[in-house]
Amino acid sequence: MALPPPSTSSLLPEDDSGTSAAKTAAALEAHHTAPLLELQNIQLSRAGRNILKNISLTLHPGECLILTGPNGSGKSSLLRMIAHLCPPSDGSVQCYSPFEWLGPDNALKPTLTVEQNLCLLKDYPLTELHTALNTLKLARFINTPIRLLSLGQKRRVAFTRLLLSKAPLWLLDEPANGLDAQSRSLLESLISQHLQKGGAVVMASHTPLNTPYSYILTFTPPETPTLPTTTHIIPPTNTPHHSSHSATSHPSSSLLPLTALIKRELFLTLRHGAETLAAMLFLLICSALFPLALGPNDILLQQAGGGILWVCALLTCLLPLERLYNADADDGSLELLHVHSSAMPIALGKIITHWLVSGLPIVLLTPLLSLFFHLSTNIIPTFMLSLTLGSMTLSLIGGMTAALTLGARRNSLLLPILTLPLMTPSLIFGVLTTTTTSGTSPASNMSLLAAFFCLALPICPFLAGVALKDAQH
Repeated sequence: MALPPPSTSSLLPEDDSGTSAAKTAAALEAHHTAPLLELQNIQLSRAGRNILKNISLTLHPGECLILTGPNGSGKSSLLRMIAHLCPPSDGSVQCYSPFEWLGPDNALKPTLTVEQNLCLLKDYPLTELHTALNTLKLARFINTPIRLLSLGQKRRVAFTRLLLSKAPLWLLDEPANGLDAQSRSLLESLISQHLQKGGAVVMASHTPLNTPYSYILTFTPPETPTLPTTTHIIPPTNTPHHSSHSATSHPSSSLLPLTALIKRELFLTLRHGAETLAAMLFLLICSALFPLALGPNDILLQQAGGGILWVCALLTCLLPLERLYNADADDGSLELLHVHSSAMPIALGKIITHWLVSGLPIVLLTPLLSLFFHLSTNIIPTFMLSLTLGSMTLSLIGGMTAALTLGARRNSLLLPILTLPLMTPSLIFGVLTTTTTSGTSPASNMSLLAAFFCLALPICPFLAGVALKDAQH
């Protein structure tokens, strides 16, 4: 199925002041451009059911494609394929310009202010931020926490990302959710202005929106799992004319660097610093209880101290793993991250941040914790090095298992069950580096500990990225 050729007799919106024929011709000529989006023979099957079948279309600047139909007919699936959030079963999706995604969730952190939410992925100049917020009538809420805003105001904050991105192609999934009549009118105005500037929009909406130059693609769900989805195109009465051109490929979306992802994760983690502090207090209390239970026997404390501290450190690092991906998945931020970056850098950024806020403080606390067990000062540097390698390995393995269990029921129980057995070799050789009666030199045990880290370094982020990508399908 392909979009029918648009009407050749239509013009851009009429100017109230009277547009000259020359200006009208120039405006039409500006729309004679290469397409921004092209779909060829798209098909999608889920559990033996054909959700989408043989969809082909081309979207040019100034055009708006509205996807309508009942729930489960494939509207959101088509949008997610265009945004590269899930692959088609067959066919190809070609985006020839950067795009911005607005999903059904707003991808906003409730404890952050409007400004902090909008600047999580990219720092925008304050004047540019104020201009966008003024357009959405939100300027007075710039320093207001998101949790204090109404549902419609939160949705308008999400719209602000569209204006700040300056992306020519907007992908909107149910953009009118939670909006009153005045806010829907504002949304229609934003879309109209975006189309007049040469942008394009693809949106799925149950709420009728009055937008110019719109095609309506109606989805009808199949009666049985074996029947294909039928689709219908209703061309608009007024659509800018386009001539055919060969398109030059452009990046589909600008990818965020790893440093920007790490900066985002560090900012969010520090905003929830109470959780990190609670984990460190758990480590201190847990480490102090064992000497009280074992009694004032220096020899016994020295023999058991290394193993006890290692176990306490591993348990402390496990505490933040449950929220590593779940918090972003719950509010829609994970989808937004996938639009702006690939899965592996997202996983790697979270893994690095997990070690910086969990593993590194443990290493720095090692000299203090060693006093509880009367460990010799000579082995403290070796102990700190072993804990450094071990905690980095745990962050890598934990980041992988957290991604594998994302979306699973009771994943808080699955995480330790999957993670701790994989950490057993590192635990054994890490403890042996601080034991003088093991029969092997600390250097050989340290080498084996480093080998496990080097083995986990390429494998775990890759598997975590694969798991995150599959979780979005």
